[in-house]
Amino acid sequence: MKIHQLHPWNISPAQAESIQKCLRAWIVTDDQFTHIQYVARAQVEINLDQDYSTAHITLLRLPDHRVIEQHSATEKLTFPNQNGLISFRKAPVLLNALASLKVNPDLILCDGRGLIPPDRFGLASHIGLLTNTPSIGIRSIPHMPVHHKLSRKRGTWIPLKTHQQAHSAILRLHEDYPPVYISVGHRLNLETALKYTLLTLPRDLNDPKLFSLVSPEPFGELANETSRKPKPVITNIHNEQHLTII
Repeated sequence: MKIHQLHPWNISPAQAESIQKCLRAWIVTDDQFTHIQYVARAQVEINLDQDYSTAHITLLRLPDHRVIEQHSATEKLTFPNQNGLISFRKAPVLLNALASLKVNPDLILCDGRGLIPPDRFGLASHIGLLTNTPSIGIRSIPHMPVHHKLSRKRGTWIPLKTHQQAHSAILRLHEDYPPVYISVGHRLNLETALKYTLLTLPRDLNDPKLFSLVSPEPFGELANETSRKPKPVITNIHNEQHLTII
């Protein structure tokens, strides 16, 4: 897979902030794709001593969810764990793993967040832009009262708004598991992001390979970053929406 080197990685946090402002202007929030058949599930983990990160890429074919390729990469972390700049810490190892793909994905479903305020440029947006590929952010969410209010029916979702702008949603993937946080990364809108998240992560989780793809990164390292964000406003809690995708 081709990776576009739009900026260097050996940079200071101040330089990263400037780069992020420039890159944010290039993000597209409309559907810009012809078809989606191959989806890369991009997952990243950081070891306990915070020295190394490991990325796992699983390329799935829709609609049969056949695993076409799997790749991993491990790298030493060089960028600090700084609020609002997490993508500069995690993107290099993910891009390294993505570069090993022989088949270009039509979509990347990436651990992390996308266009969520205040910086509106999370890991999913960064990866989508540098690969010029539609991307979606998926992550765990902290415990919220909405967990109990949201219907347990698969496909139920509630949009989240900050400053009157919907940027993400809480989505129920499976009736037996907590909902997840979905956000637009690049080259698609929110409803399309929800649709393809459901198409990529099926209802039947009996296959261990597919089950491992459902769980996004834990809230963990992003807790400090999230604490400074404007509090999202949950809308339509009494009139939740639903996507009827099997």
